[in-house]
Amino acid sequence: MRSLFDKLAGQQHLSHQEIFITSGSALIAIALVTWISSQFLSHTTIPYIVASMGASTVLLFAVPSSPMNRPWSVLVSHLVAAIIGVSCALYIPNSLLAISVAVAGALLAMHYLRCLHPPGGATALLIVLAGPEVKELGYLFVLTPVFLNTVVLLLSVRAVNFLHQTLQKKQRYESPISWQQTQTQSLDIKPPFASDDLVSAISELDTFIDVNQYELMRLYILANHHSHQRRLGELRCSDLMISNPVAAEFSTSLEEAWHWLGQYHITALPVIDRAQHVIGIITLDDFIEHAKAFPHKKLEDRIQALIKTTHELTSDKPEVVGQIMTQPVITAPESALVASLIPLLDKKKIHHIPIINDKAKLVGVLSRKQITSLLQVHETPPSK
Repeated sequence: MRSLFDKLAGQQHLSHQEIFITSGSALIAIALVTWISSQFLSHTTIPYIVASMGASTVLLFAVPSSPMNRPWSVLVSHLVAAIIGVSCALYIPNSLLAISVAVAGALLAMHYLRCLHPPGGATALLIVLAGPEVKELGYLFVLTPVFLNTVVLLLSVRAVNFLHQTLQKKQRYESPISWQQTQTQSLDIKPPFASDDLVSAISELDTFIDVNQYELMRLYILANHHSHQRRLGELRCSDLMISNPVAAEFSTSLEEAWHWLGQYHITALPVIDRAQHVIGIITLDDFIEHAKAFPHKKLEDRIQALIKTTHELTSDKPEVVGQIMTQPVITAPESALVASLIPLLDKKKIHHIPIINDKAKLVGVLSRKQITSLLQVHETPPSK
């Protein structure tokens, strides 16, 4: 049950780490804007920072993926709003009318310039309400402090992003997400639509969506993961794995391993040592990859050339499983929840996971296909 506060707030709850990182980053950025701007404007009578920069700082760090927070939107919105604000302050004597026209004009301009950024409206309003010093300065106010503040703020965001990226190897703010990156879908279950379909659907709503299509696709992927976890529940590896699987050893010939793949209709073999500890895995892809070295036209002929046993003392090609197996291999304990393996399968692009017991001995194999089949068969409505 959601708490009353959650219902009233209407915003998602972030982790404490995210909240403190966001707030700390904003502190650094606004401090830089204030200090640098004061170095240029402290000798003048005009304010060296515009109050709307505080609103921009909140948006840039709290919702960094919003289309409203791209550099174009931030810079152009403040500049065009400042120009309109100064114009209204100079040429419309009625303050009530000047305020209304300034804010509405800024919104109109931001729409057509595709630079919608809410603090721009505040910039236009503040200029109209400013004192006589600002009005006397006229359009120079657009350059200092508005343009100066905005440029320093954007550079500060870049600097904070670079610092975060250096420390944690992760780009945090204004990170470009390619459509190809969003195609890594949970268990290869891809969305029933393309990127262009999503863009077209957004445009047909005829309203501003404060999330870009890449973030929407990420939401789709995460929803898939949560759906899988809900449907798999407490199912453990021991409940779904293939027990006592066929396994090869380091010295198993490639010909014999290939025969087993066909005989048992499988695409992977765990490789174990004499103590039944997993030391690798050999898959159909391993055979195909190493068969590329042979000049035959057909893949079948290249595979046969690879697996054919050499009866001489020396050989210029791999002869046993240990020479072409994938290692090290990722394993999972038999007590692990199947749902917990889904992110691992996706991140590492794994199709088979050897399952081990508490003594690290092979007891089974779990495949991506098994999990996918189970999810497709056992469709259940979401819990309320």
